[in-house]
Amino acid sequence: MASTIVASTSLCRRSWSCVSSAALAILCFLSLPVHGQANTPTVTPPAQPSSSISPTPASLAASQPAANALALPNDGSLPILSGVNRVRADELWKAYQANIGTPMTKWAATEITFKAGGTVFYPFSGPDFVTVSSLFPDADRYIMVAMQSGGAPAQLTSMSAPRQQAFQAKFLREWAKFSRLGFFRTDDLNEDLRDKQAYIGTTTILMTFAHYMGYVVKDVYPIVLDAASGEFVRADQAPWKSVRLMLSKAGRPVTIDYVSVDLSDGHLSQVPPMRDWLNRQSSHPVLLKAASHLLQESYFSILRDMIVANAPMVVQDETGLNYTFLEKIGKVQLYGGFLYPHELFNRNKQSSLAQAYKVATDVKPLPFGFSYNKSTERRSVQVVKRAP
Repeated sequence: MASTIVASTSLCRRSWSCVSSAALAILCFLSLPVHGQANTPTVTPPAQPSSSISPTPASLAASQPAANALALPNDGSLPILSGVNRVRADELWKAYQANIGTPMTKWAATEITFKAGGTVFYPFSGPDFVTVSSLFPDADRYIMVAMQSGGAPAQLTSMSAPRQQAFQAKFLREWAKFSRLGFFRTDDLNEDLRDKQAYIGTTTILMTFAHYMGYVVKDVYPIVLDAASGEFVRADQAPWKSVRLMLSKAGRPVTIDYVSVDLSDGHLSQVPPMRDWLNRQSSHPVLLKAASHLLQESYFSILRDMIVANAPMVVQDETGLNYTFLEKIGKVQLYGGFLYPHELFNRNKQSSLAQAYKVATDVKPLPFGFSYNKSTERRSVQVVKRAP
């Protein structure tokens, strides 16, 4: 997936930049009443968004219009959908799980050592909660960062019949793409933001993914970066740009913080509070997937250097850190195969990674397609753990 500051080409992500699931789940989910940006090829930085840093929650509440809050069932379940939409959504989810989800989960159980609890940092994520929760199922907090705004949860009850039809048809189309690709194209994510007739939104996708991954959605609300504490805090009166999902699974509380921000040097150099917050998040295990090779560009050096200096573990595909930087963290375990990037990118990118695969004698198999390249000889994952 890559929630990024990239103008996308016709292939990629995530980012959605980075998502969805049984379209039905969402559709049913969307029938609840409401009250009160990786992945994509092309690396042309877009216009920088404004920073979402609040002087204080109190001052924000006084200056922003009231936001809607989602009314959730007491048991956290989604209303039941019937008919062809439900059937099709479930079929697509099962196909994704069979081809990507289940093999990835089994692989992670043996290849990624992660202590239960703790936080995982997923820059350029888009709404790709399914991947990070499959690779790190025992985390209690997921920090997901992307360019696109989260958006308020969709609500079918407020839509006209034609709009409901357009929304559901679009959702199923996008979910079908994800079930096949395993990421969302940035182009599609950006187009969704402009779609007034059938807007889906990242928040809606995150909630549906959570449902299909076995989580109960307890609460969803906007968040802003509080300058006083340096942390993201609840701000019910704020726009739905960055959002927090409070989840539960088997009685265990889990949090998703989806933060909408431009990760380029041009933006981060102008917002010290956001830069400091990102630096702290980089001290957690990091996932990089379908990130459009952005961290290999000179204008993403701030985040790159944070990860190289701080991350205790990085799990990535070839679009993450350049191999010459990745190996500064520690010994890199290679999985799958890598010859050259997807055809939409510069063929010379990651030449050091290609050489590492060529000479390595301990490359392990990768039983699932992970990113842009799906063929067995070109799908790749790299895992590095910092030495104690």
